[in-house]
Amino acid sequence: MYSEIQDTFARLQSTLHAFNLLWPEHVIAGMVWRLPLLTEQRTPDTLQVERLVGQAAVDATRIALTEFERDLGQAPGTVMRLPGYFAVSESVLKRIRQINALKDELAAAIERLRLELNLVPAARPRLMRRALGAKFSTKQLLRHIQCFDGTPRLIVFTWAGHTTATGRVSVDKVREKLQAGAEARASRERIRIEDTPEYQELRALVNMADMEVLTERKSVAPHPRAMLWFTDSSRYEAMIHANLPMFVMAGENTFEVRELKNFNRNARQAKRPDEKRRIEVLPNRDLFLPSRMSEEAAAAPNKVEEANVASTYRKA
Repeated sequence: MYSEIQDTFARLQSTLHAFNLLWPEHVIAGMVWRLPLLTEQRTPDTLQVERLVGQAAVDATRIALTEFERDLGQAPGTVMRLPGYFAVSESVLKRIRQINALKDELAAAIERLRLELNLVPAARPRLMRRALGAKFSTKQLLRHIQCFDGTPRLIVFTWAGHTTATGRVSVDKVREKLQAGAEARASRERIRIEDTPEYQELRALVNMADMEVLTERKSVAPHPRAMLWFTDSSRYEAMIHANLPMFVMAGENTFEVRELKNFNRNARQAKRPDEKRRIEVLPNRDLFLPSRMSEEAAAAPNKVEEANVASTYRKA
């Protein structure tokens, strides 16, 4: 039952092992920051980062690229992060694309098994752990490595403190969840189902079609990110989650790197004033009517492609 997942993971391990033997030979410069592991599912108010360079940075990265299990004391749902960069003398883009493709293949194998067993999407991590081991982390296993086949002029590492993730959910799925919640509350509190707040929320959706799609917004824990500039543009041309060190090409001249600083929640800047205004469908559930992207924004080319830089980067 789990053989496809296990076989794909074995190929991923083999490919990563070969990559770890290759890339350190081409490093011209690099730097990473080691972050403390979280022991609970929340980011503390302060985080001290440890700067690593030279062989220490290489060794830490080789471990991080193949570290898929939670460490002792690491809270479930949290991930090990090692932001940083390496400038290499020869392109490693093809090999990193192969690694990322295997990660995608592994995710697809997990999804096929889920569908075969007729389980809910939330069962994916459980299937993965049954196949590979109880301490495996889905996020650490499936996250991509970023690589840019060009030399940036500037890399800025910083903390994203107010990020939100958006997803899509159909109205019928929302109705199912509210109906189940209403029934459970009515049974638990011994009240009429019509008197539950979930039932009142159901009534608010009465004029919406089942297949209408809503935007679901969730807050994302503070995390390190990196912005890259390849041209003289004043706006960055790539912004990535800095979960693992990225790889860029070394150029004739050294480029500027603004280093990651310690995280301090109380010193974070205010939320951006240009956040999209959305029409809320249900109060306190972060469900909104989808906003329509302008035709100009939809047709705008990827700025990294404009800079003629082949990469693993794709804008969401």
